[in-house]
Amino acid sequence: MTETFKTLNTGTIAAGGYAEVEWTPDRDIIIRKGLLIERADKSLSNVQAYISIADVPYTKDYVPAAAIGTNLEYCWKPNLPVPKGAKIYVKLSNSRTDTVNIDVVFVYE
Repeated sequence: MTETFKTLNTGTIAAGGYAEVEWTPDRDIIIRKGLLIERADKSLSNVQAYISIADVPYTKDYVPAAAIGTNLEYCWKPNLPVPKGAKIYVKLSNSRTDTVNIDVVFVYE
């Protein structure tokens, strides 16, 4: 099956702020990869990520966003089946002293 990309953008997250994005697939999918990309190439070491898929948390309580990965070779690879209508939820908290703008990218089939 062909892999497809889905990108959810947080918009600008102020220092000390957070953003939430979510997506509900319109068919059964398998998430192959997850990436977090900061649009100005800023470090994500001081940004915390919380990920929940189909109401199951995959970060307890959070993970540094840099650990998810920024390139297709070295990123989170859950190979996770997600049923149609299940909510994919990501919260990113910015502990940096400046703003960030993050693309949450899922590769799925």
